[in-house]
Amino acid sequence: MDVLLPFLDISGPDGQQFQIALEKDTVTIGRFEQFNDIALSPDPQQLITRKVHCTLEHDLYGWWVIDNGSVNRTFVRRGNDVQVVQGRALLSEGDSIRILGTLSETGEPGYWELTFSDPLGTRPSGPPLQVAYLEYDWIQARLYRIEGSRRQEIHELRPQEHKLVRYMAQRNQTNGHVPVMCSYEELLAAVWGEDAYHTEGDINHLIWELRKKLEPDPKAPRFLETVRGLGYRLVTSPRGREEA
Repeated sequence: MDVLLPFLDISGPDGQQFQIALEKDTVTIGRFEQFNDIALSPDPQQLITRKVHCTLEHDLYGWWVIDNGSVNRTFVRRGNDVQVVQGRALLSEGDSIRILGTLSETGEPGYWELTFSDPLGTRPSGPPLQVAYLEYDWIQARLYRIEGSRRQEIHELRPQEHKLVRYMAQRNQTNGHVPVMCSYEELLAAVWGEDAYHTEGDINHLIWELRKKLEPDPKAPRFLETVRGLGYRLVTSPRGREEA
């Protein structure tokens, strides 16, 4: 491993030990290897979300850990202090991400510990991007694009598009207003319910149609993001500098 890259020293509740270099700006963490960049397994009690329990993301401020609305939550340990990640938390050298891995017969928890190290304290270059996000008015069923001080309504949304946006906005709201990755399965159920005749292709087509309405450049989406092979995220609030 190139020691100049940021990395995670990972230890599991059953004595697992390994190290992962952070080679890209978005890294997904979850139970199954086929769905995540970092797989925390085995997980016989199914305490870790199979598709994206949390993500690590790199931006102008540094590295963040972002909980993806997981049932058993994500924690950050700084020294002796452990806090629940309320949506997202900025990581510092030596911080440990904690994810519940086991519960004993007496209820004692065992955790995965992913200790963050960034030898060069790397940051991307360039000026901060203009704040841009979507806002959904639940009462009036209206969608707005916010860019800086400009607020523009997105018109002519079809019922299926409203259902998709409403579901994704609600998932974000329950995650501390931080965008959540919504899986294909979730989106199919949210838009078409128990209708078994719809597929991932129908979701992709719906996303494509929606991006033409809400993205200034649909080929470089900023508001409706792809999580490759898993689903999508809707950016419905500014990504501020909150910490756990």
